[in-house]
Amino acid sequence: MIDLEYLKKNVEEYKENLRNRQLDVAHFHLDKILHLYEEKKRLTTEIQELERQRNLLTGKVEEIEKAKDLKAKLQAAQTMLRATQRELFTLSSALPNRVSAQMPIGKGSQDNKVIKEWGEKKSFSFPIKDHLELGKDLDLIDIENSAKTSGSRFYFLKNDLVFLQWALFTFVLRKLSQKGFIPIIPPVIVKEQPLFGTGYFPGEKDQVYEVKGSLEEKESKYLVGTSEVPLVGLEANRLFQKNELPKKYAGYSNCFRSEAGSWGKDVKGIKRVHQFDKIEMIYFTTQETSQEYMEEARSIEEEILQELGLPYRILEMCTGDIGFATYRKWDIEVWLPTSNNYMEVMSNSDLWDYQARRLDIRYRQEPKGKSEYVHTISATGITNTRPLLAIMENFQQADGSILIPKVLQEFMGKEIITKQ
Repeated sequence: MIDLEYLKKNVEEYKENLRNRQLDVAHFHLDKILHLYEEKKRLTTEIQELERQRNLLTGKVEEIEKAKDLKAKLQAAQTMLRATQRELFTLSSALPNRVSAQMPIGKGSQDNKVIKEWGEKKSFSFPIKDHLELGKDLDLIDIENSAKTSGSRFYFLKNDLVFLQWALFTFVLRKLSQKGFIPIIPPVIVKEQPLFGTGYFPGEKDQVYEVKGSLEEKESKYLVGTSEVPLVGLEANRLFQKNELPKKYAGYSNCFRSEAGSWGKDVKGIKRVHQFDKIEMIYFTTQETSQEYMEEARSIEEEILQELGLPYRILEMCTGDIGFATYRKWDIEVWLPTSNNYMEVMSNSDLWDYQARRLDIRYRQEPKGKSEYVHTISATGITNTRPLLAIMENFQQADGSILIPKVLQEFMGKEIITKQ
């Protein structure tokens, strides 16, 4: 949800934002939205005046007809206001967020800008294997049998890869806890409202699995694709005091994505799957500090990858390659030696006040001062599949074993993964 006062005063600027996102301005009915916005204000003022006039009536016999007339006018105006509000809400809910002036203008992924590279790409003196070959040879990944139980794009992780996943998550969760994040394991089944509030509905509904509940449950439920959804939804209708901000959550959850429209794209092994685990960093902050904490989240992401020893690069995402709720976004990609290319493992998004307006999350500068909407930031702490894949390929040895990154060895109790 965007600020309609901003839209009213900056409609041409917002139209340019839509064009920069590669969207059709006409599709969003901006003139209709602004008309409804003014009509809502007019009807609200009219209702207030009618209520004032009604309250002045003394109940005398000669005023009874006037009271009936006022009541009829009031009811008609209230009916019109409700209809106006419904239509305004429907149309304005479909508007995407503004985009930061710092983002490059572009049509798609080819226009994203590399802003940093770190680490030396490893060279090997022996023929290297991809993660599926390594997983099969060391009995770590089973794709064939997961197809029998669950279908395509699912997997079994086995033996030391299970322990490596928990080592990875323990390492990251401990780091985030030390940096002031509150660790949370949220529900992974949610109602429609938090998905709408975080900006995933209605635009990305085809990416979300719907859950069929019991006969008694009439409301639809959904599996989350990220713990961002329940964690931001957790603070819906919340009024923070400024000294409570930033509020920082580290949410661990299973994640589920239908990956609609991605058939045939990066589907080999565990690279693009329907189910994975993730730790997400969520910030509730202010307009003045949101970019500062976006930078903080990026520094944490880099620290994690550097301590793991994985070469990476950072992309400033362009205007045509971001979601509707995004104000500014960075992606971090790690190097995969077998494909001689980079693969996305982390993202970092400033959502501005878009989610807060949809979920009514505010803060006060002073205890009795005017409330303002918070700003939210969502950034990846770690996932299981792609970082595991990257570790396997980058740390493989000539004898077919996999060296465990030093920071994870204390959690694994060993230095190397060999066949069981």
